[in-house]
Amino acid sequence: MKSTSQYSLNRSQRGISLIIVLILTVVIGLTAAAAMKGATSSQRVTNNVRMENMAQQYAESALRYCEAQVQIPFNNPAATARTANLAAANIPVVSKVPVSGVVAAGNWENSVTWTATAGAVGPSLARVDLASTQFSSALSSKTPAKAPQCAVEMQVLGTAVASYTVTVVTSRGFSSDYEADGVGKTTRGSVVWLQSILNACPGNRAAITGTATDPC
Repeated sequence: MKSTSQYSLNRSQRGISLIIVLILTVVIGLTAAAAMKGATSSQRVTNNVRMENMAQQYAESALRYCEAQVQIPFNNPAATARTANLAAANIPVVSKVPVSGVVAAGNWENSVTWTATAGAVGPSLARVDLASTQFSSALSSKTPAKAPQCAVEMQVLGTAVASYTVTVVTSRGFSSDYEADGVGKTTRGSVVWLQSILNACPGNRAAITGTATDPC
């Protein structure tokens, strides 16, 4: 027959065991929750990187397209002529020569260049939105929410005494989850901007004539 002290000891041991089990359960639960949160965060980071890489690839496609276009001479036969939006008359010339210490912004910095209809009026005249056949195929698993864009402008650099002209090509690529507000500000997803500067030309090229003597 067990004594009263033995019963008390057994009950005390059972009480301690219950507390230990509860503590371990809480610890295991917290560890599992932390692991799930970490896995979710890792998945989001991976997805963000994948979306940015996608936008980068589309931006590169648009950049290469406009670079190839501007290297076609203005006076080429119609069969090999530039796309209409990049015709001589449409490419703007922006003077970046300081005036009273102020340098004008480039067309690529104007939101209208990217939000207005391509080839319509103003800054968007020399913008191209790539056709789907130029950046995707039937094998593409995902397509961008918006077609890749590229715009071209001539910029006069230097000073009032000595200046030169360059061709600036700017492109934008978008992810499949890209969204923007009415003024073109990104609200979701990824957008990647790329820019290249081509063929420096001597002198202040105030107008593009499109003749055989075109210096660029």
